[in-house]
Amino acid sequence: MKPRVSVCIPNLNTLPFLPERFESVFHQTFQDWELFVYDSYSDDGSWEFIQQMARRNKGVRIVQGPRQGPYPAWNECVRQTTGEYVYIATSDDSMSPDFLEKMVAALDRHPECELAHAPLVIVDDSGASVNSPSWPSCTNFAQGIADLHKVPHVRRAPYDGLLQLTARHTVLSITQLLIRRSIFSKTGNFSDRWGSVSDFNWEMKAGLLANTVHVPDPWATWRIHPKQLTSMLDLNSLDLFRKFEEMIDDAITTCQPQLPPQILSALRSGLLTRAKEIRNYYGVLRSLHNSVTSRRIFQLGQFYSGTNSLRGEILGKIIGRNNWPERLSAEIRLLLESLGIEPLSCRSCEASRGPSLSQDCGPSLR
Repeated sequence: MKPRVSVCIPNLNTLPFLPERFESVFHQTFQDWELFVYDSYSDDGSWEFIQQMARRNKGVRIVQGPRQGPYPAWNECVRQTTGEYVYIATSDDSMSPDFLEKMVAALDRHPECELAHAPLVIVDDSGASVNSPSWPSCTNFAQGIADLHKVPHVRRAPYDGLLQLTARHTVLSITQLLIRRSIFSKTGNFSDRWGSVSDFNWEMKAGLLANTVHVPDPWATWRIHPKQLTSMLDLNSLDLFRKFEEMIDDAITTCQPQLPPQILSALRSGLLTRAKEIRNYYGVLRSLHNSVTSRRIFQLGQFYSGTNSLRGEILGKIIGRNNWPERLSAEIRLLLESLGIEPLSCRSCEASRGPSLSQDCGPSLR
């Protein structure tokens, strides 16, 4: 019989973190899984450790393959496994002992969902929690809806995908997700076209096309350490901004044939154009963070020669209004509700204050 879950550990030179990673899998309360390890010819002793671990644990499959980057390794993991659900267990991270049990149960209860999403604990190289960045404030996940991340709820496509029109993540780490294998027939494989940030593209396609159930009880980690691929990124660079622009354009273009006609019509009526204008404004503004004078000159130029949307955005900041990325969540919810799509639903959302959500979310969300 096929296992319910394929746990996949792609690895390249993360020996110090491997004992914790494997223990987090072996100590799961849910045990109907296969473990597949794909090592990209590590030279730090990782492969020797993995071989010893496999000899002690029957049923673990290990292979080595070319050093082509994380996303080809993820794709190979998916290709060589068979479970109904896929978990990409990045080799420098961990998860709670009940992670698989609760995530599998959530997807079993919600066959309309192809992703289960858990809270993220951001840690340093020693495993200690860090205060900055902190989840979920470093993502769009709970934008405009206070404390919704603390309660179970379903997020219906294309809500999460449209949130990424701000060029911010909705899902920060693949370790937060248990993935129903069927989703790959919609999204395709993970691309490596944009280097170490390419997961944003797959994440956006998944958010546009698949429903997600949020499971607030288990947790996974995302480890910040000097050797991780994203550690050298300049978050304010125009080069990085252009990569996110390309990823957003690609996700929208790729998903268009699978989106409902009313969604496509709403996107083409102005949302995509306005989003691109405002993203460009904030992208250039961030790249000028070292020069107050250059920022002011740029803002004045945009105010006098830019579009009405940009003038409204700049004027809104002057009078203290939240900026467009902070307002987008409510705007998208209202848009989807007007099209007969319920973007968010939960049975008990007492702490949330988001405007105009479905009545299923309780009176505090209306």
